Amino acid sequence: MEREGVFLACPLYDGRLDAGAARSLFSTASQQRLHVIPAPQTASLLSANCNSLWCAALNAREESNVKWFAMLHADIEPDWWWLDTLFAEAERHGADLLAAVVPLKDGTGLTSTAIARPGSRYLPFCRLTMRQVRHELFPETFGIVEAADALERLPGELRVAGVPREALLVNTGCFVCRLDRPWCERVWFTINDAIEQVNGKWAVKTQSEDWTFSRMAAEQGAKVMATRILPLAHKGSGQFHSTLAWGYPSDPGCRL
Repeated sequence: MEREGVFLACPLYDGRLDAGAARSLFSTASQQRLHVIPAPQTASLLSANCNSLWCAALNAREESNVKWFAMLHADIEPDWWWLDTLFAEAERHGADLLAAVVPLKDGTGLTSTAIARPGSRYLPFCRLTMRQVRHELFPETFGIVEAADALERLPGELRVAGVPREALLVNTGCFVCRLDRPWCERVWFTINDAIEQVNGKWAVKTQSEDWTFSRMAAEQGAKVMATRILPLAHKGSGQFHSTLAWGYPSDPGCRL
């Protein structure tokens, strides 16, 4: 029987790729049933690069039996056989899009997984923190409802009240999604930018391409989820690991 294909995208800005990310891209992505098609690509425009890779995956669905799309960023090193882990978890929960929780490359413990702010295409309601996500009361794998329920029942400084349940915003640094759903042809990557006056001063507003993609997918009926089960390191000035509880108890920028 022909193995299911997974198109493994890796958008690069200047061609540089962390050694651990390279190993995860070419050697230790899957050891099970999957036929992995690694696709590193260099371009200076991030959204255009991601969309080019997305289109290549859509076009490969029939000719290469590609059923899944995955993306790994050049500065992220997941555990060995990470695609097997994410695919098994996605199938277990019926997720159409599943992203690993990735901490930011600083000392805050904030992650690139967030709760959408109702009516806003720019600022989120709040980001999740490593201390929240790693707490025993927080589910290992979660959608927007599970995340909101967990945030409202966490103890002490970890708790967040009045969490909206509009959408879960996930990152594309280490994620998988199905390519055999009707919504796949109605979503894309784009960065939303604007400016506004705040207290008499002009300020930038932006929504990243990964949050836009996951929001669009959810609006088209996709089941969007995130998980903490995959150990990974986000590489910057140091290595920022997803397996530990550290940093802020909750997002200090949380807002309605």
